[in-house]
Amino acid sequence: MKKVVLPIALVLLIATSPVWGRKNSPHALSLPYVVNLNGAQVPAGTYELTWEAQGSAARATLWKDGRFVATAPGAWVKNGVKYPEDEALVLLNPEGSRSLVEIRIGGTARAIVFDPTGNTAHYSATKR
Repeated sequence: MKKVVLPIALVLLIATSPVWGRKNSPHALSLPYVVNLNGAQVPAGTYELTWEAQGSAARATLWKDGRFVATAPGAWVKNGVKYPEDEALVLLNPEGSRSLVEIRIGGTARAIVFDPTGNTAHYSATKR
């Protein structure tokens, strides 16, 4: 019996380990404008933000009233400043549209950074 319990316990420990990716509790995120996120147009409003991070990669997902709205890959970036609340950083494009380029996670010194062209963003955390 001991031989069976130990492997099962080890599998459960590995499966719940943060190495497989960190998930979070949903956060409320307000978008004051219509924004583009990974090719999707997201209307202005308040959304439920969830994300998963593994190493320097992240995937953010927006939900409205329990329904999927949009998702995008990005970079999980550490900053030297702890953000007091969740914030959305929006880029004003030359033709007047707006792209969501960063979500700053309140209570942490972390952000999810998106490439406005739709490519996965890669950033270094080294100081300059």
